[in-house]
Amino acid sequence: MNISSEYSANTSIDSADDCVLPQTHGVLLMIVNSIAAVVGTCGNIMVCIAVLTSTRLRRSSNFLLLSLAIADLVVTMICEPLVAAIVAKRAFSHDCASSLELAYVIGSNLSCSASVMHLAAISVDRFLAVVYPLRHGRIMNGSGLKIMLGVVWVVSIIFASCRIPFLKETSYLVFVMFVISYGLIIICYATIVTFLVKEKRRKNKLRARPTVVVNSKIERRVASTLAVVIAIFTACWLPMIVVFFAAGKSLVKMYGTAYMWIRSLALSNSAMNFIIYSARIRDFRDAYALICRKTLHCS
Repeated sequence: MNISSEYSANTSIDSADDCVLPQTHGVLLMIVNSIAAVVGTCGNIMVCIAVLTSTRLRRSSNFLLLSLAIADLVVTMICEPLVAAIVAKRAFSHDCASSLELAYVIGSNLSCSASVMHLAAISVDRFLAVVYPLRHGRIMNGSGLKIMLGVVWVVSIIFASCRIPFLKETSYLVFVMFVISYGLIIICYATIVTFLVKEKRRKNKLRARPTVVVNSKIERRVASTLAVVIAIFTACWLPMIVVFFAAGKSLVKMYGTAYMWIRSLALSNSAMNFIIYSARIRDFRDAYALICRKTLHCS
């Protein structure tokens, strides 16, 4: 089976006009995607190095962030450069660049599904850490973390593999994946919020040990930080999901200017997470600073 031909038949490019982008938008889109690719690649590599080298960052939640950074690297090292190349072809040669689109779809399906599933896994990890701290240590410090990461990547690869030859026929899989993942995220964080409200009410009645209080504050801080990560991911990807499921050509011409900007917004999320970590988690800031000092010293 010719996958490239199957892909072309399953996309919604009806004529050469669908491949034309105004050159002004083309240049801006190329700049935005190129900057996001460079910044995101450097930032996500720093996340990986920080978690692997800093003893203070060797926690289950941070290993999940390490794995999420790898998924983000697929976007910043593969998808965004491909988008920049696709935009260049459409803006300056009016070429649909179907082969580049196919490569982009493979990478974006893998990275998007992996990102959503990582966020669901992170929510489960935070739920256990805040609500069941003792069980969290036993589960996530053992084989639980490895199993969780294995499931995330295996399911993501299977999902991406099923989607490539049959984009239209498997659209429902995207819906199912998002509903299940976000359902799990909402349940976990709703439970966390309910638990924290109850804990606050008990605060004046019982005096917790100082160590327990400190650990509880750390877990709450991490949970709130990851809630920010989830919220920003949702804000970046929601327009893309709305267009994909609801708008269609009636509101946004697929592969047109508006769609390419919406696509670029979604992909830019992969360059944001390392900034969120540094803004809200001091251990990440310290690790980044150490990495930068060592890099400058070596150069």
